[in-house]
Amino acid sequence: MRKAVVTGFLLRRMCNPNSGGGTSMFARTNCRDGVARSLAAAVALLAAAIVAATIGVTPASSITSGGAKIDEHAGEIFTDERDCFETVDRRPVPIDLVRSYVPDAYTPVVLTAPGPPIWPNPGQQVGNVGFTDYVCKSFSVNGHKPRPTIMSMGVVVLTPTGDPPRRLYVLWVGTDNPLLFARLQQLGVNVYFIPRSSYTEVTTAAADGTQRTQIVVNYVGNGPGGLDYTRTITATEGVLPTPPDGPAAGWYTLGTKGEVALSFLNDFTSLGTATVCLDYAPTSIPTQYGLTPFTNGPCFPALRPFFRGSWQGHWELLD
Repeated sequence: MRKAVVTGFLLRRMCNPNSGGGTSMFARTNCRDGVARSLAAAVALLAAAIVAATIGVTPASSITSGGAKIDEHAGEIFTDERDCFETVDRRPVPIDLVRSYVPDAYTPVVLTAPGPPIWPNPGQQVGNVGFTDYVCKSFSVNGHKPRPTIMSMGVVVLTPTGDPPRRLYVLWVGTDNPLLFARLQQLGVNVYFIPRSSYTEVTTAAADGTQRTQIVVNYVGNGPGGLDYTRTITATEGVLPTPPDGPAAGWYTLGTKGEVALSFLNDFTSLGTATVCLDYAPTSIPTQYGLTPFTNGPCFPALRPFFRGSWQGHWELLD
């Protein structure tokens, strides 16, 4: 993804849906191996999990082939996503609730919850659920004119099964990009149009040479009961080694027309850490999946990874 696959708490998000092979509940996965440096043991661990890569994955195809025009009615979508930022947000949700909304063909990873402030019941069996949310200044669909785009994806970390392995299940996609929305509808993906979404970003240079960034992203549809929440990010940029570039795959969703696979070819430019806080409207869709405030408030108890980069995406309706 561009993307990194992630984890959530202690530390996790990525391109491969489970942080470090499905062990930790808190992490997302990126493409390929290891991030390390020292910010804190927890952050270093998180970064390492995030950069764990998908080896041997075929990169997403180019959006052009010998100058040939892409068939807009075919069962696939190619995206070129540039100058993007993203955070890695995963969290525990009771495993019985997770199993109630993930189709039987997919197996959610089962983890043992830590104690407060992350989870009120230490030792409870939980799944690893969260967001793959990012913003790009330039986002092109099937080679059409690019435009700024806001993305939201609800995701569940899976126990890898199948060949190629299913690692992350996509619950929903939200976007303010009308062409992407129309094409995802065409593939039968559970997608929401959020045209009233917006974001602000202010970056300043700190005395230690790092960049500090304040970002607020509002994810807003046309009416109540849809995607309606705000993400506030306070990031320290460039304080961890930039992850290796490369492919990331293993994202799947079961739509109205069948199974859809998603992969990315990533080009990262920076990795930092961020405090991430979420403010949900009472009827916002994430709350239906157990993505509610933590025991100590709306902010993730641990620092999240903060990425910048560009990526090419490939959505494909499988036979």
